[in-house]
Amino acid sequence: MDTRALGEWLVGAAGQAAVAGATAGLDAGRPELTVATALRREGLDPERAALTLDAASTRRRARATFPDAEQLLLTREALEQASDPLVSAWRAARIAQVLAPGGVVLDLCAGAGGDTLALAAAGLSVRAVERDPLRAALLAHNARTRNLDVEVVLADLDDVEVPRGAIVHVDPSRRRDGRRVRRLRDHEPEVPRVLARVRPAAAGIALTLSPAVDLDDPDLPADAEVGFVQRHGELHETTVWLGVLRATTGAGTSSSRVPARASATLLPEGLSRLRAERAPRLAVGPIGAHLIEVAPAAVRARLHDELGAQVGARRVATRRALLSVDTAPPPSPWYRSRAVQAVLPARPPVVRRWLRAVETCPVELVLHGFEADLDAWWRALGRPPRGPDGRRIELIRTDDGAFAVVTDAGRGTMVPWMTR
Repeated sequence: MDTRALGEWLVGAAGQAAVAGATAGLDAGRPELTVATALRREGLDPERAALTLDAASTRRRARATFPDAEQLLLTREALEQASDPLVSAWRAARIAQVLAPGGVVLDLCAGAGGDTLALAAAGLSVRAVERDPLRAALLAHNARTRNLDVEVVLADLDDVEVPRGAIVHVDPSRRRDGRRVRRLRDHEPEVPRVLARVRPAAAGIALTLSPAVDLDDPDLPADAEVGFVQRHGELHETTVWLGVLRATTGAGTSSSRVPARASATLLPEGLSRLRAERAPRLAVGPIGAHLIEVAPAAVRARLHDELGAQVGARRVATRRALLSVDTAPPPSPWYRSRAVQAVLPARPPVVRRWLRAVETCPVELVLHGFEADLDAWWRALGRPPRGPDGRRIELIRTDDGAFAVVTDAGRGTMVPWMTR
């Protein structure tokens, strides 16, 4: 059976009933093999049985992400590719700031519809293009489930006509062989190919890419804003903004504002910082009374020198984004500050003697440019209790050598982006 027929069956009454039954079986603790056997006994051919089991197991995983997972239809691959709903909603809201309500967005490589649904929910009209018949069927079903008006077009990128002045969102696959890609040309389809096809006509483009994308990627357009997005402290995605979707920095009239080169966004806080030119590099200095760990999105956007300068910080090493300061900085969602308890040579016997002389509490080992087997270090320290709310032993490679910096993780300056 071809994928078009499979998709039509899955979103029909028989397919939805089969998925609901398989999900109930898995929820009851039955092994997948048992559920698959039951599906075959009910008359499903191998392809339909396998697709049903995939959709059922994916629905169970999707509950942690989508509140309406029981009504949605997704496959494992579609869920892995889908953007987090919080990130999708943030991106859709930014696009909606440029378009008037009802404005049309061309959503390419739409998949099963994570970003498509968020764009439609933001009040925009969406023309979603997907080349895979199964994913296109899932997208249409999921849009109907949420009562959203989405036009779904089954087509390949090269067959799509991009209207002059269009606003385009593109979400190419960010994984290859099960691994997250880094380079723009490793996405599928390749980002250079996407831009060559779309950019001549589009007024604005938003590309949802891997969080591992680098600002120095040779295929990155010189006039792009590269936005790094983190969710609950973890780097989640990169969005490349082009044309009218690119933000500007500075104050005053539009003529005095400068297009952003990079940006960092913290979610769920909803905070963003823009950067045009990079701030002067902070000087390297000794480790002081506090370490400052800048939010990952801000580090990737190369905002850490700017943030450090605002609190009088210095780098602990030329090639590290880790900062230090002599007095406690004010709390901020853009960094985490930890009080330094000791600066020791990075040798297990020295650190072990220090630990024996102080009150016992959980220990967390962290590397900053220092290559080490953390389990071997933990054993060499005498197997102290492990946990994130006591002391952190930060193994740091500096310009002057390697140090074990003991910081107070439990009573440091905690900020929202590091909490769970």
